[in-house]
Amino acid sequence: MPALFLPALLLCSGCDEKRGVKIGENPPAVSGKDLQGRSVDLAHLKGKVVVIYFWTNSCCGDTLKELEPVYLRNKNKGLEILAINVMDSRKDVASIASNNRLTFTMLPDEHATLFEQYKVRGFPTIFILDKHGVVREKILGAIHSSKLEKLMQRQFEIHKQAEDAYQKARPH
Repeated sequence: MPALFLPALLLCSGCDEKRGVKIGENPPAVSGKDLQGRSVDLAHLKGKVVVIYFWTNSCCGDTLKELEPVYLRNKNKGLEILAINVMDSRKDVASIASNNRLTFTMLPDEHATLFEQYKVRGFPTIFILDKHGVVREKILGAIHSSKLEKLMQRQFEIHKQAEDAYQKARPH
């Protein structure tokens, strides 16, 4: 049943699409339980650069490995990755995370609720949010770790420049 449901869902995801998540806007809320049962809430990640990575095992389970080295290099700088799996079982998602030694947050979306809210049209779909929670990049398709690293560094640099400008303009 899920094998038939997902293609139908993908076809219909554009049926009422008047607007999807756009660059320069705040995305829909994300909340749920990760694989360890911990609460995840996008609103609590303000102040961090966030990668939201929509994926499904049938197309992109193996591409998750590209995210891990970027996460490990940048998590102490304020990077969070929310890998949102659409339609696979928690057990399957946990198996992929374990087999690939993934340490970033895995969030199952078994009923495709977030998928629908974000109007995802294909997999993987990647949203990069700045430290204010605003969408700065939207990428459809797999991304190599070197390109993702460049995008992360750009977000960290933009934030640093803004912070430096604020400090200089601030009365002492």
